[in-house]
Amino acid sequence: MKKFAVALSALVIGTASASAADLAARPYTKAPPPVVAAYDWSGFYIGAHVGWAETDPRFDFNGIGHYNLAAGDSFRLNADGFMIGGHLGYNWTINNFLLGIEGSASYTDISADAVSPFFPASDTFHARMRWMATVTPRLGVTSGAWLFYVKGGAAFADLNTRIQDTVDYTDRSETRVGWTAGGGIEWMASRNWILGIEGNYYDFGACCGGNRESLFLATNAPRGVFSDHSTRFDTWSVLGRVSYKFGSPVVAKY
Repeated sequence: MKKFAVALSALVIGTASASAADLAARPYTKAPPPVVAAYDWSGFYIGAHVGWAETDPRFDFNGIGHYNLAAGDSFRLNADGFMIGGHLGYNWTINNFLLGIEGSASYTDISADAVSPFFPASDTFHARMRWMATVTPRLGVTSGAWLFYVKGGAAFADLNTRIQDTVDYTDRSETRVGWTAGGGIEWMASRNWILGIEGNYYDFGACCGGNRESLFLATNAPRGVFSDHSTRFDTWSVLGRVSYKFGSPVVAKY
């Protein structure tokens, strides 16, 4: 037993000595730093968006007319529908701050019809938005693959309104200029693809009432029949976005 213990001790001491010598012979190598993905948001991008929009067209009457009862009468409709379109833009980044410019164009299916509160037995109100376009600067903050931004600028829309009774009607189709403001979140999913969601408000102001040159003349009515009113569109939208960014957005950073 004593001999076995001496032999075991010698074996342990020999193994430890060999290991120490082996470690001393090997040069020390520092582990490489971890690879961190750096997301470059700068550059051109193009994409598509789709979502839902709602507007509340308002008719404000400046005087007694063919389709209302008294000066100051007002009637508001509620209209909604889908939006689908495309966008393109360019981003500049400084550290984690982003500055960009974007243009968009959308087809809209926003429309509404309602019975007149003034002459419900004979008159109806109609409103429709056919398309919308925007030009907006964007200001944002990036955090890796995420972008949080706000935007605002000019908005353009094709608007149509009509008041109709059993005999005649008055309508107006125009391209209205207004403004928009909104914001959103984007995620750089992989390589060149960016997914996002954003909400926007659009104000197309009041138009075309209060002066003789812009009265709404009634079609099929006796000569001189008109309606002196203005129309206003306030609109909201929620859109899902997918964009393709040109260039390689993700690089290795040590």
